[in-house]
Amino acid sequence: MKVFLSWSGDRSKAMAEFLQNWLPDVIQAINPWISSQNIPQGSRPLPSIADELASCNFGIVCVTPENRSAEWINFEAGALSKALDDSVVIPLLLGIEKAQVTGPLSQFQMTLSEKKDEVFKLVSDMNGRLGELALAPDRLDRSFEQNWPSLMEQLKRISLRTLPQDPQPDKGRSAEDLMEEVLLLARRQERRLADVESSLESLKARDGFVRNARRSLSQKEAVVGESRKHQANAIMGWLKEFGVESVQFAGDSAFVKLKSIPEGKEENEDFIAILGEVANNIGLTVTAQCGGRKYTHDWPF
Repeated sequence: MKVFLSWSGDRSKAMAEFLQNWLPDVIQAINPWISSQNIPQGSRPLPSIADELASCNFGIVCVTPENRSAEWINFEAGALSKALDDSVVIPLLLGIEKAQVTGPLSQFQMTLSEKKDEVFKLVSDMNGRLGELALAPDRLDRSFEQNWPSLMEQLKRISLRTLPQDPQPDKGRSAEDLMEEVLLLARRQERRLADVESSLESLKARDGFVRNARRSLSQKEAVVGESRKHQANAIMGWLKEFGVESVQFAGDSAFVKLKSIPEGKEENEDFIAILGEVANNIGLTVTAQCGGRKYTHDWPF
């Protein structure tokens, strides 16, 4: 099973690089992947990372106090959740409490690296997805107990590392990486703007519940601007009848927290249709959540 290790910053990178060797010591069938070690020289980082995201079965995001709001780590977490089920994307925290994590990362089931029982549950979850290659429970217990001290010792060393006095930009990726990402987003934005007119026309074909919702949509911005602020305002306007509490972004995904989602079969189907129209109009994957209920609609890129 391939496990994607996401990192941003020096201490997060050190965590990921140690886990790359530690996880196979506990469960031999696990094959961790980390960009700092596994991208061949001369290859283009962003396409390589995208390929690995698509082929991974599990994701661990190494979170430290200094990178919890880093754009790159939130981008990779969003991409992982898009490629995988949310239940197999786990933020692993070092030197930070769960309540201190905000934004997109707070939506996942977090694990404290200093808590032995929580780390064992993480390892057990990965083992449970190995099928015939999974270790027997007693063997997994022995393997974990044998390797736990080395993990604790290394995490303590990483925690004691001195950070620069003046915060510096995350140097985990090069200027070439950032330029490629900007060009990719620009090309996608060009396609989104070209699709706006046809998307608006498709709204006129619906009636009943969808027609009422469309009237609200037509009063908002016809074209989504480049900024996240404009996108958030558009989403809040389009979904206002469901009580929008917050809108957050990660990479090519928007996460919307609502006060209510229709429970009736027909109303729920109409709601999902509206969610799809919103996704098409802003050119992002949209995830709407209310309590324990969550719906995701991909943008057909």
